[in-house]
Amino acid sequence: MTPAAPSSPSFGHGFALALGALVLAAWTAVMGVSLKQAALEEEAGGTVLAVFPPSTPTGEAFAAVIRAGGEPLRQTWIPFAWVVRAEGDGFVGRLKREGAVTAYGELPVGPVLGGCAVVSLDDKRPVGFQFK
Repeated sequence: MTPAAPSSPSFGHGFALALGALVLAAWTAVMGVSLKQAALEEEAGGTVLAVFPPSTPTGEAFAAVIRAGGEPLRQTWIPFAWVVRAEGDGFVGRLKREGAVTAYGELPVGPVLGGCAVVSLDDKRPVGFQFK
């Protein structure tokens, strides 16, 4: 007769998948709240990162920036996000009316250089995101 194998607690793949799903859901929720709070108000102007719906063709996003009275500076590595500029107040509101989802203050250093350690010193951001 063979001896019984010692019983050990085994969580299996189901537990790992459930834990991974929980971490992904928590990360998604935190990022959603952070991005919503970091968005600029409609009265903002200057240089901004304009985000359009992912299905927006490049030419259409370019034209929307022009119609909003802005100047396209460059397209980012994300095809539907553009760095744009317009002087005066209300530029973000005009961008939204032309189809942009939201707009953020431009980071002074690109994430490629700073990775997760990028910190924007833009004082136009909401108070919760200002470092002083």
